[in-house]
Amino acid sequence: MDIEILKNKIKPELESIFGTTMTSLILNKAKMKVATQTGDSDDIHKCRNFIECLGNDDKLIGMWGSLETKERVSTWMNFIG
Repeated sequence: MDIEILKNKIKPELESIFGTTMTSLILNKAKMKVATQTGDSDDIHKCRNFIECLGNDDKLIGMWGSLETKERVSTWMNFIG
């Protein structure tokens, strides 16, 4: 799985809460962090980092709290396999 496929699996869940514009900002911010941090890593590593970046996003933590955010991160990690 690559980040775009993963992003599209997570996107509807975030859009239902944050709306289209804010979701795009959140996802693109995480994607850019992964691009700068992981370089030539394999797709699994990039996907894990992408989800971890989402799990550390202030907007998500502010909306859901740290426990709910961790639970969602855990669910998203299952998408990777």
